Amino acid sequence: MNSDRISKTVLMIEAMNSGASLDELLKKSEPLKPLPELILPRLRDMSYDTLGVLVGSSRANIYKMMSGKSHPEKDMLLRIAFVLHMSLDETQQMLKSAHRTPLSSGSQRDVCVMYGLMNHLEGDEMDSVLQRRGMDPLWPDEE
Repeated sequence: MNSDRISKTVLMIEAMNSGASLDELLKKSEPLKPLPELILPRLRDMSYDTLGVLVGSSRANIYKMMSGKSHPEKDMLLRIAFVLHMSLDETQQMLKSAHRTPLSSGSQRDVCVMYGLMNHLEGDEMDSVLQRRGMDPLWPDEE
């Protein structure tokens, strides 16, 4: 297995099993970055208004999320990841920072989403993949 594909948790457990001291383990530990630190650099010239429209939310909800006053649901974060063309690793970090369950191989829907991120699918393509398999889309139905 390629070492860059091994989760950091697995590497940490291996270091523990190898007898690493707690101080060594803590030096290797990285605190989670706040959501704005993960999202803002990816926005470039995009406004919160535009991001809200693209992810099916309001500007107010985006502002609340970016100020830490609201905690977005997992699908909202996944829509942001697709709109901002985030990698799987960046998406996983964003989910963890928002205290949401990371994507897992134990969920077929998550596997589809991971496939979409890894293959740089657009949002509508991702929803088509999910819907063809009888799974809920990421984007809410437009009313």
